[in-house]
Amino acid sequence: MVSSACPGAGHLILGQIPKGMMLSGIFVALLCGFWPLRLLRFYVGFVILFLGWLSLASYSTCSAQLIRNPKTAHRVSKWWFVGTLPVALIICSLTGAALTRASGFRSFSVPSTSMEPTIQIGDRIVVDTHSYRHSPPQHRDVIVIYRGGTYYIKRIIAFGGDTVAGRTDGIIVNGNMINESYVQHSGTQSAVNWEAPGYDSAQSFGPVAVPTGKYFVMGDNRDVSIDSRSPDFGFIDQPSVLGKVLYVYSTAREGARVR
Repeated sequence: MVSSACPGAGHLILGQIPKGMMLSGIFVALLCGFWPLRLLRFYVGFVILFLGWLSLASYSTCSAQLIRNPKTAHRVSKWWFVGTLPVALIICSLTGAALTRASGFRSFSVPSTSMEPTIQIGDRIVVDTHSYRHSPPQHRDVIVIYRGGTYYIKRIIAFGGDTVAGRTDGIIVNGNMINESYVQHSGTQSAVNWEAPGYDSAQSFGPVAVPTGKYFVMGDNRDVSIDSRSPDFGFIDQPSVLGKVLYVYSTAREGARVR
């Protein structure tokens, strides 16, 4: 079990110094991949780290149990693997999940259609919660928002100081029509109440001045998304932004970057 949490440690304990050092070196390299390199920013890094982590923990656990005990010169029974290997895989998974969270990444399953076609219902996404520690968000970043005990996925359309307006032919920010090739119109009107001063309909609103320290966000599936067009949803505070959505994994669209 020691080898599943810290590959190479079991070999060192049992006197297999060269192999223990080699496995420990690979273990340290994988740790560096989580932090400080933060390779989970990239889908390829995600695949390499987790396949490497699982393979290393599995091999290290099995290999350590096949070493003869230096005191008795006996190996453990092969039946021992039936109980220990599943436990080792569970420990490996929990350790990997803890490292992922510690290095600033989280995964979410998407239950709604509000961001289609960019993010589809059932997609699992990876979010970088450290993305905005050293650089501010950009226009049209796709972000995860946490407020009122609920997570939302939306796209940043305008910042504090911007003026945003909606027309049937598109969105105007600071007087300029923006290119939104990612937008989808499903033809289904959202149940939200759009009727309020400055909000004429789901597609026509404003102009609205975004207050300092706030974001105006929208979903890509404009006909069903409940977002900053609605006074009930309103602007987003900076502290409510959990992080930036990076890519999709574990669906038919495996590895798709979110742009």
